[in-house]
Amino acid sequence: MNTVTIGAVKVTPLLDTRLLMYPPMFLPDHVEEFVAEYRHQADERGLFPMAITCFLLRSAGKTILVDTGVGRRRRPNMPIGHLNDSLAGAGLDPGEVDIVLNTHMHVDHVGWNTVDSADGTPEIFFPKARFWFQQSEWDFWMQPERLQDPANAHLVDCVVPLRDSGRITFATGEQAIDEHLTYVPTPGHTPGHVAIGIVSQGERAVIVGDASHHPVQLLHPDWSPAFDNDPLLAGKTREWLLDWAIDEQRLWMAGHWEHPGIGRLLRLDGKRTFRAL
Repeated sequence: MNTVTIGAVKVTPLLDTRLLMYPPMFLPDHVEEFVAEYRHQADERGLFPMAITCFLLRSAGKTILVDTGVGRRRRPNMPIGHLNDSLAGAGLDPGEVDIVLNTHMHVDHVGWNTVDSADGTPEIFFPKARFWFQQSEWDFWMQPERLQDPANAHLVDCVVPLRDSGRITFATGEQAIDEHLTYVPTPGHTPGHVAIGIVSQGERAVIVGDASHHPVQLLHPDWSPAFDNDPLLAGKTREWLLDWAIDEQRLWMAGHWEHPGIGRLLRLDGKRTFRAL
């Protein structure tokens, strides 16, 4: 996928890894309906394609990375990430990244914040970057009881090492990141989940994070994956975000839709549809 431009902002989708989704784990309340609708995409094992895509932005003189994938540590039920290779393929060294924006703090969005050094201790992968987090997201996940939960080992590896680095910027709600980029609160998947809104020279886009995981949610925004912290709120947020993107003619960028996950949302015969670029 080549770089796309939104006014003065350049966006390049970088694949960390491809995924295979198992519907009973992903959408346990809607397995039969989902499979009936998307059976043509299943492989011989009944698994469906997804991706972990990060987005590289050139905006207002800065190099900005939205989310850092799953990383190269072995995680349960996750493949190893290759964002380092995708960065190299884009001609970028980790030291050239100025800002990392994590839409939220799940394992597949903070993974390359750090890597293991030769002695096994985590070191920051982007040596000059500032890391932006929503304060509410940080406060939720950094509680001692959550850090002690083995299911959140990624927080200890990929987030805690940033805490004393002096390179964290905390944001609150709908806040400007630069002259083109703004945080868009999209709670439900996690308490402080955000999308990234882009407006430049009359053009618009949105990087949705995990506000949507799959195109099935175009017609069924209330179908919340098992990973949504607050399924009811996530469904309401998703419905609003989909309609907002259509009404404002925003280019849609979804990191878990099949790579590169970029296209236009439209209404046809009263139904939302997606046209990939």
